[in-house]
Amino acid sequence: MPKTPLVHGFWTCATIAAFVLGSHYFPGAITGRQDVANTSISGGSAKSTALRGERNSGTGQTPLHGNSSALSGPEKGNLLRHPVGALTAQEILALGKTFKANSNPIERRLAFSRLLEGLTSENGLLIRAQIEHLSENSSEFREFHYAWGALAGEAAVLHGKDTAKQDMAATFRGWASADPTAAMTWYEGARKLEGLDHNSLKWGALFGLAHANPGTALEFVMRRGGQDKNTLKRMTHVVTSEVLRGSPPAEAAAWVEAIADDRLRAFSREHLAGKFVKNDPEFAAEWAAGLNEQPGGERVVAQVSRDWANRDPQATIQWLESLPTSEGRTEGFGSAFRSWASRDPEAAGNYLNDMPRSPERDSALGGFASRIMHEDPVTAISWAEAIADPGHREEALIKTGRHYFRHQNQAAAEWLTGSGLSEEAQQRIRSRD
Repeated sequence: MPKTPLVHGFWTCATIAAFVLGSHYFPGAITGRQDVANTSISGGSAKSTALRGERNSGTGQTPLHGNSSALSGPEKGNLLRHPVGALTAQEILALGKTFKANSNPIERRLAFSRLLEGLTSENGLLIRAQIEHLSENSSEFREFHYAWGALAGEAAVLHGKDTAKQDMAATFRGWASADPTAAMTWYEGARKLEGLDHNSLKWGALFGLAHANPGTALEFVMRRGGQDKNTLKRMTHVVTSEVLRGSPPAEAAAWVEAIADDRLRAFSREHLAGKFVKNDPEFAAEWAAGLNEQPGGERVVAQVSRDWANRDPQATIQWLESLPTSEGRTEGFGSAFRSWASRDPEAAGNYLNDMPRSPERDSALGGFASRIMHEDPVTAISWAEAIADPGHREEALIKTGRHYFRHQNQAAAEWLTGSGLSEEAQQRIRSRD
């Protein structure tokens, strides 16, 4: 029997509501495990007017660092706190049956969306029972727990203490995003409690705070990130991703430059470089050029050069040649030619042959040799030997020689004997440390 226009209208509205909820309030995957930081933040509002911290702070300013300790309050207009319509237990069970058993993916998604629309603090457990068969890595499982955490806070988070699946991170993420003040007050006390998945809570807090207020999230990284460089880097990248998601590139870059901590600013710059080159290499080049002569700017130039040369090596080299002489420009040539050698070693080699003797050529030779040594260590060594600067040449020969020695031991030993390298350099090549 054909559906009436009224029925069609209902499902159209349901589809729109599902889209709004899914795209605006339910970020993507986090698992609560240590490797969660390798996953980019997904979801959340992408409003272009301001950084996330501005909408919650009430001041128009995002706290970046220092002594700012004020956490943002809950969002007044959060749909998660104002369910579209309450569901009876019978309706929940019926929708759950459709979600679990219906083979039509659209009807399954609509049923799930209606469950989320009707979610309250009181019916959360019953609705969870309708999705507990799902994998903890499924988007619906994570979305539900994010929404439940945003609504029920502590009760929803503590429920994860006794469940087999990893749901605490997503639940706490939702709470920290919706009401960071309450969530972080609880978090500070819960850090001493046993039986909680504290790693999941940490990452959930980070992702949630990054959505609510990137400045507060950065403070959290400084307080709770520890001293491990890789962990700090991953955590900083989470925050930077959220800043970039909610702001135009220029605003995101300005935000990063305001970070007081040198390490975190460097990590953020690193993350921006990759994103900028991917989406807008011309802007990336302009941004990096502005940092070229600043402390730490050489690393930005080098990274932009590396990533851009993977796509357009000639444009990258032209850009580098336009920069004033600096450490960044020199390092950029090395990075660019390493990437160019991966893409087209013949073209890169021909360009190198025409370059005049200079620190930039030495850096380019080193980058080129370090890439082709994986396929042809003998040829790589010959290119490294062309480096004019003695110190730079020796370091390049040590690098290529070590690779040669590990893969062609006898031939490398014969070369090493007549290499003219110092005894110390030869020992470094022979060493497996």
